[in-house]
Amino acid sequence: MMAPAATALADTMVVMPHALLRRTESAHSDSQDSSQASTHDCLALCPPTPNVQALVRACNCLGCAYLVCSIVTFCSSAYTGPGSALDVVLFVSDVVCVDVSSALFVMAGCTVASVLRTSAPDKQTRIARQAALVMLLDLYGATLCALVLGSLHALMLARFRWADVAFTAVDGLTTLRTLDFRQSAAAPHPYNVTAWPLQSLLWCVLSTPGLLRMEGWLAERAPQLADTVVCLCSVLGITLFTAFGSMQTSSNIFYANASSVTYRSLEFNLGVHAVFLLGRHAALVAALRHVCRHAAPYVAVLVGTVWFSEIGRPLSARTDDNCLRLYHRSSCLQDHHGFFLRGCVLALFALLCINTGPPEQLARELRVASALLPAMAFCWPLCIAVKLVLDVTFGAALVGQNRPVVLVMCAAALGVLSMWYVSIVQPKLSAGASRALRRGATGPAPPPDSPRTPLV
Repeated sequence: MMAPAATALADTMVVMPHALLRRTESAHSDSQDSSQASTHDCLALCPPTPNVQALVRACNCLGCAYLVCSIVTFCSSAYTGPGSALDVVLFVSDVVCVDVSSALFVMAGCTVASVLRTSAPDKQTRIARQAALVMLLDLYGATLCALVLGSLHALMLARFRWADVAFTAVDGLTTLRTLDFRQSAAAPHPYNVTAWPLQSLLWCVLSTPGLLRMEGWLAERAPQLADTVVCLCSVLGITLFTAFGSMQTSSNIFYANASSVTYRSLEFNLGVHAVFLLGRHAALVAALRHVCRHAAPYVAVLVGTVWFSEIGRPLSARTDDNCLRLYHRSSCLQDHHGFFLRGCVLALFALLCINTGPPEQLARELRVASALLPAMAFCWPLCIAVKLVLDVTFGAALVGQNRPVVLVMCAAALGVLSMWYVSIVQPKLSAGASRALRRGATGPAPPPDSPRTPLV
């Protein structure tokens, strides 16, 4: 029973094949056994690498929070008409979404790097390509659904434009949310508003093997400067984007980079580099872990207070002026909410609070993660489908008065659809795409009497 589940997980999450999972658990078990030796020997021989299961669980929690914020955004007045009862928590949702998305990319970088480091370099590239293929198929399927359902929804709201249809197609086919840099409602925008995390993760995962090789090359050629170079690469870009975004609040800096792979790859790379640095400074990391675990309750209260303070703030009128916003129909945020760096700091803080023991139920966490990835791609089209069905069945006026109920129904439908898609549809799509790629790489099948060249 474990082998088919592990095979499905390798085709979905594609960062932990079954054999690699067993090697990782064995390595962690060996580390736990050796931890009974002296503390000095443990720190010297067993670098404090993070627990993979805890990392995946953190990514799952952050992904679920992002999906909830996305559904709240869909059910707000800005996207489905006026009179939404969820508008009182819309600013909280926007602020949480900004922080959670940054933390998600940092944690995803930590998770992918921790897993790929246990495999050979050639296998790292193969795993990354398989991951990109699966995510690409999810995005193409979601783009097709968004084109159909998004056009119907725009027609009902009298917002249909052919420019948006073309922009959605280009955005989905290229998987690059780099052209959406104009906040004006008159500019073209994609119908699949919340699929950008998966679009960015696709390119981030593809670049991870090369990033790991660069870290290894630096550690081998310049061991004294490797840590400094990696630290500068980790924080310099994020700090510059944060500084310019906070100083230029009336510009497009925040909006153009909030959903772009150009910036989100920096957050992902921060997580990759954090794992590299954790293994090189065992004593310092142990001290930081001790401090962070004691300060965790106070940090949680502080963050919760910042989020709670936005409940009930009235929505600002829609203007075409540039400001700090995540999506083109969202209201403008306060200046201090535009700090990209805050979510990254929260992720690093959580990383230091994560245990370093062996994983116990990693397969279960990976099953949840395998459903969350396509959920990000299909979240917005599914919400549109639920809204259209409810409008036809009960009427738009009654549905508009019960937006919280719509939110619950969208969340439940998204969970059911994701599990069904991962269990039935995605394996067939992945197998068909893999066979097509193999046939394209090897050419037509040889005659029966000629020897077949084995695949590498």
